[in-house]
Amino acid sequence: MASDYYITADNVFEYSRGNSLFDGLNEDQIKTLFSISREITLGKGSYLMHEGDPAREIFLIIEGELEISRYNAKHNQNHVIATLKAGDTVGEVALLDRGSRSASACAVSFCRLRSVSFDDLQDIADKDKSIYSIFYHMSRNIGERLRHSNDVALQAMEKQLDEFKTRVTLGNFFVYIVIMLSLFTFSLDGLKYIMTAGKNSSYITLPLTLAFFVFFIFFIKTSNFPLSTFGLTLANWKKAVREGIVFTIPFAAVIVAVKWVLISSVPHYMGRPLIEGLTAMNADPKTWWMFLVIYILVIAPLQELLSRGGLQGPLEEFLSSKYKVPLAILVSNLLFSTLHLFMSLEIGLLVFIPGVYFGWLYSRTHNLLGVWIAHALVGTVGLSIVGF
Repeated sequence: MASDYYITADNVFEYSRGNSLFDGLNEDQIKTLFSISREITLGKGSYLMHEGDPAREIFLIIEGELEISRYNAKHNQNHVIATLKAGDTVGEVALLDRGSRSASACAVSFCRLRSVSFDDLQDIADKDKSIYSIFYHMSRNIGERLRHSNDVALQAMEKQLDEFKTRVTLGNFFVYIVIMLSLFTFSLDGLKYIMTAGKNSSYITLPLTLAFFVFFIFFIKTSNFPLSTFGLTLANWKKAVREGIVFTIPFAAVIVAVKWVLISSVPHYMGRPLIEGLTAMNADPKTWWMFLVIYILVIAPLQELLSRGGLQGPLEEFLSSKYKVPLAILVSNLLFSTLHLFMSLEIGLLVFIPGVYFGWLYSRTHNLLGVWIAHALVGTVGLSIVGF
């Protein structure tokens, strides 16, 4: 929005006293400069100049902001290199070297400027040598902007290096997933044989989890991400533990309620007790407790390390969508539940549903401790007590 303040011959000296560009010039000299200038206004989004245009004028911003950008032909896009505000000059590089415009200038908001042609400025400088001080001040301003440009260039190079490291890690991640899925596919016949032999699923999940864990360790060692990316951190551990317990109690209650509904309406479940305990794992008490301890202390934390730390965490880093967290949760759980389909479609769905809950829980703290507790609770209730 335009202001009501205008620069005139009567107030131009008062205005210029706050600008280092006019240091050393008296009131008459300032008024002389003002007399050869003209006012220009730009609406938001309008261009003052384009890169490569012939250069004939220098501009002083009175009001508003201008965005200075360079065009990158390789990527067909403009890169903003600076934002200039009221009191800054625009186009002084061409005044010093008499070349074409080295960058484009676009109004970020309504802008009011004063322009002076190079020839007119040179004429009055030839008549009054003290006017040449403006050239000195412009050179100093250019030097300051050059320092800023160096900082911007360094930040851009650091960003490119980070992006390159991320691409390398993404490649390693892809290889890790392909190898994992390939080995799993080759082992399907053996896994199905174990299932048909009537063995407890822990005989399968434990060695599979350990095998995938080895690949995951290699991925961590070759990645450029900090351990916190994989949920291996103490940050937010109190919140993670609290939510892992408090939020999972209602979830476990839902599991019991679903079992009750199945007993009441599905023939396959009719006649089965609500709480099956040892019967759920078809094992004697000693074996039941052994598998339960292994599940809580080994299988649950390792599976969370793989699914949340090894899949969801890196996916959140690789994805750039504003929905990257839900997408990471969905993709990681689709992949993880797919690895359980050789048991049955039912098992795959039973893994996917709580997996989505674990993914949401993990996204709140990015700490594996909470989902380890939640996984152990849900698994114990769902598999060893309720006995789906």
